[in-house]
Formats: sequence, structure tokens, C-alpha cells
Amino acid sequence: MSQISFFRRFEQYPFKRWVLVMALALGLTALFYNTPFLSGPRWAREVFVWPLTAVLVLAYWQGFRALQRQSVSLKTLWMTGLLLALLALAIPPFHSTDLFGYINRGWQQWHYGLNPYVYTVDHIPRWEQDPMITDHWVNNPSPYGFLYLLLAKTLCALGAGHKALTVFVFKAFNVLIVGLTGLLIVAGVNLLNRASDPSAQPTALRAPQALYLYLWNPLVLIHAISNGHNDSVMGFFVTLAAFLAIAGQWLWILPALMAATLIKYGAVVILPLAVLFLLKNRAWGALAGGLLWAALLLGATGLPYLPDWQQFHLTEINRNAFVSHGSLHSFVYAIFKNLDKTLLPGLHAHRETIRAILKNILLGAYALFLGGLCWRRVRQADYPPRVWIRDALLAMAVLICVVSLKFYPWYLGMFFPLVLYLSPADGLQRLLLWVSCTQMLSITFIGQAHLLNFVLMTGLPIFYWWRWQKKAVHHKPSLTQEDDRGRSVE
Repeated sequence: MSQISFFRRFEQYPFKRWVLVMALALGLTALFYNTPFLSGPRWAREVFVWPLTAVLVLAYWQGFRALQRQSVSLKTLWMTGLLLALLALAIPPFHSTDLFGYINRGWQQWHYGLNPYVYTVDHIPRWEQDPMITDHWVNNPSPYGFLYLLLAKTLCALGAGHKALTVFVFKAFNVLIVGLTGLLIVAGVNLLNRASDPSAQPTALRAPQALYLYLWNPLVLIHAISNGHNDSVMGFFVTLAAFLAIAGQWLWILPALMAATLIKYGAVVILPLAVLFLLKNRAWGALAGGLLWAALLLGATGLPYLPDWQQFHLTEINRNAFVSHGSLHSFVYAIFKNLDKTLLPGLHAHRETIRAILKNILLGAYALFLGGLCWRRVRQADYPPRVWIRDALLAMAVLICVVSLKFYPWYLGMFFPLVLYLSPADGLQRLLLWVSCTQMLSITFIGQAHLLNFVLMTGLPIFYWWRWQKKAVHHKPSLTQEDDRGRSVE
């Protein structure tokens, strides 16, 4: 049976059938990982996650195709999305222990009154005997921003010293964040479509499609909710900034981006684009007021930590940021390490120098890319919100997926919701949706295979997208494209 005929067998399935498939997959996953007898052996977990990955991705794509064929209300999508989120909430963190690192840093503030930028967890006397503390990065200072540390402290306070309850509180907070992000997506695409020319190509996906592609995405369900990663919190504030741009509430764009940066620092690359957006649109009041509010937010959230700034372990924080894993840098460096003892023995003693050179090449190339993007927008006559949103998405995607030395699948949560504000004709939307699905291989052994992880999870969808783009241009020379100003051209 050909691959095409295999997938066509599912094309007539109604949407409700895919709800059942996804719910069963998540329910069985919760049962599996909550039963030590089943999930204890390493081989059993590996055998389980391969069909799980295939079923989740298949149900996601086929559910979307069913949604395109039949009318499904937003109410139904919210209800099914809530069902899937609750099932994902019941799955214990099975792939990553990062959630316990968040709890460590919240607990050391709430219970011990320690500044996580100054004191590591292992500074706490007899920390091994505290049931709230997990042996996860206990010798590293916090890599997160002021705002997330305050959130972690608050969530630990709500957990009241009960570890299981605290885990639930952190994950439930992520469910809330995912829901709020979904609201921003629906409101944003409705505004975009309301403002578009009915005779032109759609400015954005329809609201039900956009909501589905976010709430049902396996990466969101597994990594944001089940494993409790905090990237979706940063993604919420990035999405909020984009929504504010669409809604014309430009005063709050910079504070929203500052909030995102105070969760995880990657959002800082969007700030110059946001300033340029306000300058090009002559929004002087929004620029001045936004800078003021952003500075106040930085000062207010930093108040508990900044008095000890001279004792911050900045060297260790910087070193953690440049750990190499799952990235283009990791891929190239792994090849070098496999060859240097045989084909390039003279370079073996210079491993760290080569590693630093690769890092600087990537960072330098990104600086040129971002600078070129800004210069391009400076030279054009106007800078519409939807073009700025695409630029923000592109800046984040290139930074995280290509340039960053450390790329984990859940990092997509920092910017993924912006994908759903793009036009359905935009190839970048298709690419990042593909990448979000291939990154699900992370829960298999592929995620830790230092060469295969980048090739299969990032490189392959990029290569396939590049070939698809070439083929589309070759066979459809009149395909509608967009110029720098976001206008349709032939």
C-alpha cells in the first residue's frame, strides 16, 4: 500500500473520531506513566513512545483535514481542547525534569528566602533531606528572568510545601496559560480577517482552524502541559504583544515584550523590531510610554533580586546559555569530534577553540541577519502590524531553531502561537507546523542521538520545505506572494 493511499483511508473520518483517537492516546499515556510496573523498564518506555508519537501526529493532521471539510464550532473546539488538556495534565512529567528545577528555584525563595541568582540550591544545608527539592541542576544559578522567578515563588506558595500538589499547581498554571494564549489567537485572527479584503487571499486562518492548530498540537500537549515547561509562558507574552499590535493598542507592546524577556531572555531580539515598528508608524506616545512602562516592569520585578546584583553568578549563567545540544552547532561540532582523532588529529587539542569559532560564526551571521532585516524595514515606506509579526516570528525562529547552541523541542513554545497569525499562503507557517510535528521525535531515543536529532527533527523538515517551495514556484509561476510591505503581488 502506498503512503498516499494509507493516509487517504483516514480522509473521510469525521472530526469527532479524531477527538476520540487523541483522547485515547493521551489517556493511555497517563495510565502507562502512572503505572510503574508498565513504565519502569527503559525498553518498555521506548516501545511505547514510538506508536504514541505516530498516533498523536497523525490524529493532529487528520483532525485538521476533517476540520477543513466540515463545520465545527468554536465551542466544540474549546471543549475538546479542554478535554485533551486535562488528559495531558494527568500525565506525569516523563521526558524532562525541568519542572522540578522550577520548583527548586521557587521553593528556595519561598521557604528559605534565598536569591536564586546568588545562591544555588546546593547552598541550602541538608537540601537532600528536603522532600520539596529534586536533584536537578542544584549547582547552577537561575537561568530565568525576574518575572518567572516571582511566578515560581508564587506557585510554590500555593503548593504549601506538598510536592505533588506543587507539581499540579505548576502544570495547571500552564493549562491556564495555554487557554489564555488560545483566546489571543482567536481574537487576533478574527481582527485580521475582519480587516482584510474579502476578494484577496485570506489574511489569516479562520478562528476555528487557528485555535485547533494550537490547542491540539502534540508539542503543546506533551511538552507545555504534561512535562510542564515554562516556554509557553514566554510565548503567551510574545503573543500578547502581537495581538496588541493587531488591535492598535500599541502602548503596551513594549511592556508585553519586556514581560516575555523577563520569563526567558530570547524575546530580547524582538525588542528592536518593536521599537522600529513604533518609529515607522510615528507612534511617538506609544514608544515613549511603552519604554517607560517596560522600564518600570523591569525595575519592579527585579526589586527582590537586584540589591545583590554584584554577587550574581553571571559567568555560570552565561555558560549554561551556551551549552550545545540538539542544534546546528551541536550537529557540526559532533561531526568534528567524531573526525578529529582520525582525520584531523592536529586539531584535537583545539576542540574548545573550534567550538567557540563555530559559536561566533553563528552569532555573527545572526547579527547580520537581524541587522539586515531592520535595515530593510527602515528603507521601506510603511511597516504594517502583520509584517512586523512575521518579522518577530522569523527573528525568533531563526534564533532558536538555527543559531542557538541549545535547541530543545519545547523552545518552540516561545514563538509558536505567532505562526497562526500568518496567512495560510505563507510558507513559513507550513514550515513551522511541520517542525512542531517532527520535534515530537524528541520523546523517542532520537531526541538524545546527537547527530540524528538535528537531522531528523529540524534539518529534514527544512530541506523538505525548501524542495516544496521550489516545486510550488516551478509549477505555479503565478502563485500569489507578498512584497516587503505585506501587499499581494503577482
